Amino acid sequence: MLVLGTGVLGLGGGVLCLVVAARLGVVAGRRSADRLLQVVGTRPASPQDYPRLHNAIDGLCLVQGIDPPPLHVVDMPTGNAAVLGSPDPVLVFTTGALDALEVVELEGLVADLLVRATDGDLAAQTGVAAFGGLPGSGRLRRRWVRPDRQVRFDLEAASVTRYPPGLQRALRSLAGLGSAVPSAPVASAHLWVLQPGGSPETATAAHPPVDLRLAALGEA
Repeated sequence: MLVLGTGVLGLGGGVLCLVVAARLGVVAGRRSADRLLQVVGTRPASPQDYPRLHNAIDGLCLVQGIDPPPLHVVDMPTGNAAVLGSPDPVLVFTTGALDALEVVELEGLVADLLVRATDGDLAAQTGVAAFGGLPGSGRLRRRWVRPDRQVRFDLEAASVTRYPPGLQRALRSLAGLGSAVPSAPVASAHLWVLQPGGSPETATAAHPPVDLRLAALGEA
């Protein structure tokens, strides 16, 4: 029988525990996503309540030849969004983002999330976020958490819509609302478009300053 914990396995064992958790996330990403959705406090976003969102999703998924993923919202006046889980990713939006964004901005944000949803590491990243309280979690998160990933996602999203200013305007609008999602676990920060635990203008381990991302899109 395995006994997990720093007292028996030490820090290296704690990291091993997180590797196991990440692998479990690959195999059972849906369970990890469910755990995070419950913690964050999301609810399904119905087509009746959010027709613009569903129209944007359906249109971009049709172009990309993929099935529309489940959509959830979290009741927050701030502006943010995330992708949780794999192989069945769930797209999460704050209600503040959906209320504030114009159609072209919403399409840019949706494209950004769809790019993230097809990232090969998403299941493992969600597993780490869901079990981020285990010993050694910070060390393992650094394997996947890099600010340059956010810029890469942005540029790939711009290539999907072929209109970089749409995502530029979306990021600017979201940053203007503030991106805080207090219910989001610290370990899940890398799954969000903007920093859920601080200012979007501040560089973190998971997010570059929003101005840097806007500048990169300006050169796309």
